[in-house]
Amino acid sequence: MFDFDDLKDSISDFTQKKPLLIAIICIVVFLFFAGLIILMIQTTPVKKTEIREAEPFTQDAPVLIPDSPDIEKEYYPNRITENQWSKEEIDKWFTYPEEETMKELEKANDKIADDITGAAP
Repeated sequence: MFDFDDLKDSISDFTQKKPLLIAIICIVVFLFFAGLIILMIQTTPVKKTEIREAEPFTQDAPVLIPDSPDIEKEYYPNRITENQWSKEEIDKWFTYPEEETMKELEKANDKIADDITGAAP
């Protein structure tokens, strides 16, 4: 039967006598397997994907807007927006903040800034 202790002892003696040769053999084996892996990756065939042409959208029914209290009756699924609001749109949609609300916001922002810079020298 094969004696593993003798094999272990002979390998141990060889590594102690010629460590440079063992290092070179390990590097060559590593480079061989790395090259083999790279070669296998590079030679695998690339799957070609089929590119379909874009089909234009054809609307076969009108857009149905759900009837609910959350959606206004003047809801449009799409519209052309202007670069600026008109005076009527400003009066209709924009509300200026109250002075009290602005002071509360300023206090909250000051508190955040104080918390951040409070530990700073």
